[in-house]
Amino acid sequence: MKKCFVLFLMIAAAGQMSVAIAGKGANHSVLHDTARIAYLNKLAEMLLKNNYYDSSMVYSSQAIEISDSLLRLSTVKNNSIYQTRCKMLKAKAMANFSNGLIYNKPNDALDTLKSALKLAKETGNKSLEAVIYADIGNAYNSLSKDKAALVNHLRSVSLFRETGSKKELAWQLNSVGITQRVLGNYGDALEYMMESLKISRSIGDSNTTIEALLAIGFTYAFVEMWDDALKFQAQALDIYREMNDSLGIARIYNDMGVTNMRAGKLEVALDQHKKALAIRLKSKEHYYTFASFLYIGDLLEKLNRIPEAIQYYESAFNYTKFSSFRVSQIDAGISLGRAYQKSQDYDKALNMLTLAYEVALEMDDRSFQAQAALFKAKVYLAKENPRLALFWLHNAEKAAAESSLVFLAEIYQSIGETYSKMGDFRNAYLNQLKYSRVKDSMDVAENLEKIARLSNRLEFENKQALQNQNHEKELILKQAEIRREKVTRNFSLFGMFVAMVLMIIAFIRFVEKQKLNKKLSETLSDLKSTQSQLIQREKMASLGELAAGISHEIQNPLNFVNNFSEVSRELITEVFEELSKGNQQDAMNILEDVKENLDKINHHGKRADSIIKGMLQHSRSSSGTKEPTDINALADEFLRLAYHGLRARDKSFNALMKTDFDQKLGKVNVIPQDMGRVILNLITNAFYAANEKRITGKENYQPTVQVSTRKTKDKVMVLVQDNGNGIPQHVLGKIFQPFFTTKPAGEGTGLGLSMSYDIVTKGHGGELTVETSEGLGTTFTIVIPA
Repeated sequence: MKKCFVLFLMIAAAGQMSVAIAGKGANHSVLHDTARIAYLNKLAEMLLKNNYYDSSMVYSSQAIEISDSLLRLSTVKNNSIYQTRCKMLKAKAMANFSNGLIYNKPNDALDTLKSALKLAKETGNKSLEAVIYADIGNAYNSLSKDKAALVNHLRSVSLFRETGSKKELAWQLNSVGITQRVLGNYGDALEYMMESLKISRSIGDSNTTIEALLAIGFTYAFVEMWDDALKFQAQALDIYREMNDSLGIARIYNDMGVTNMRAGKLEVALDQHKKALAIRLKSKEHYYTFASFLYIGDLLEKLNRIPEAIQYYESAFNYTKFSSFRVSQIDAGISLGRAYQKSQDYDKALNMLTLAYEVALEMDDRSFQAQAALFKAKVYLAKENPRLALFWLHNAEKAAAESSLVFLAEIYQSIGETYSKMGDFRNAYLNQLKYSRVKDSMDVAENLEKIARLSNRLEFENKQALQNQNHEKELILKQAEIRREKVTRNFSLFGMFVAMVLMIIAFIRFVEKQKLNKKLSETLSDLKSTQSQLIQREKMASLGELAAGISHEIQNPLNFVNNFSEVSRELITEVFEELSKGNQQDAMNILEDVKENLDKINHHGKRADSIIKGMLQHSRSSSGTKEPTDINALADEFLRLAYHGLRARDKSFNALMKTDFDQKLGKVNVIPQDMGRVILNLITNAFYAANEKRITGKENYQPTVQVSTRKTKDKVMVLVQDNGNGIPQHVLGKIFQPFFTTKPAGEGTGLGLSMSYDIVTKGHGGELTVETSEGLGTTFTIVIPA
């Protein structure tokens, strides 16, 4: 109510100012006009903060118009101070106008912001330039061009650091963190958000503190650390309660509901969203009330409480008439149509889905068009009207093909089933083939995305662990300083002699403290360096070394799938030709060939699937739990992948791979991810050594790497042998030391053998030994309890 009253007063004042200035005629001063523009800009900003975008654009347009008229005056042209002032006000007005436009026409908003940036640079005002860079970043975010957004957000951060604007810097650091999170860089995102939180707390700004806490919370949610996510959201809730901000409290209940929903705690999430809704219903705010109704409807639908879900969806749809965001009509319409279909109220379902489709057409949103058309088709299928269903399925296919592949698999499957119901088995078969191809492509893309996501999570966990160590060291230092201060305060002066003694002690302590600070500074510097190396090593060792090998292993079965699919397509054409000639027996013979091809496609598809699943298992961060593992299969898999990885980097390299596995070995209790990393590291080193010897040009030399396994009564051994140059005796005693490497700069971290040694000895209670002969080769032996 207070915000609305303030806005009403400002709008009324703006009207009175317009009348007052208009009454002055042509002789009114530039000073009065610039004051009016500044006031209009302030009013537009307040309207933006309260989501009155159309009204904000009206006042921004007035400010731009007045600025243009002033810049044409000779009085302004001849006065550099007036001219700079008018350009600044116009740039700000253009930025406000763009921020009102960004949600409905982001491309137009981006063009206007670029013009505003050019004007701001002409004024030399770096604070204004920083603000507009931030707005450009937001525009790119809305267009899902997040790399371009990141560039502009970072430019804004750099300028805000230069100007010393701490509050604005905190906001922008948070924006950088959120964009990094969208890009999947969770560790980098957390660093920027934590810096934002630190600055916000230092200046005592509640709003930026809350935004940083919520951003950090959702970052933890993205890596499925639900308890940490809820902890930071709870801190934001406490601040809103101290501020007695009811809508802010509702916001946190909403965010906690989203977190618990993603964590699978649907009943808890439902309770939190209902708390948020109860608060929002007491306000005159409409969009977030709509969102609460929609969230509750989604949760009830997931819980299969369809009649209740429909009630909340209907309430959400009623609130869309208050919103300027037309996409809310599509969201509510599709959700209602889906729920009506589940309750078999097909006429209402069609009405809602038709409305959603028409709005999506007006907005030229292909993704929503595909969704609405697909659900309409499902309703017609439920009504046993396959012809209309087919019409809408083809509409969905066209829209999905122009937007994304998300719905194509389901669309092709539905088209195939519909043709089958209509008795058109030829088209049913062809669309089933399309479904299979799209589904295979989506499965491969999804699995590769999982690998990337697991990699990002591993990086995040490493950075978090190192940040915790830094925090603990800082805490220990502070506690030690507090103890020293307490001891100093408890001393009393017992005369001049005691005073002198205390002064000497204080001086000694001061010197010691300086030494300690210097040592701690060096330790922190080393820790940061170690952090970067550890992260880089993990990324390169766990994924980079395997990427080319995985690509090679997957490419072979995919080539088979593509080739047999093309052959099958040609054979189907021959079947129809033979049937049209009446040669049924020939057609049956060809169909037998098609069946064999499909069996081969299925076999090679399963091969690609097993490769992806295996890599997901080994790229996942270690759980620390031992489990029965086929060591032979593990070693054989990494031998092939490491070889193809090196071949991808150096086409001239070729090596002989030998295996000698003890078939009686059986499964051994190890931590599979950790042991896999050890074996991969040893094999990669072996290929590197063999390749280095090949490069020297030795005649009649065949690079060879052999991996063997042995089992004795109580021990299991894995041997990795190469015929490279061997390890010089003078460095042999150093190879298991951290950061020691004989490779050229940039080609090795020196952490591989050190971490492998720790995994084998500390993690598995075993031994890692080495035998080498200079000029002949090296053998590493892993020995672990059976």
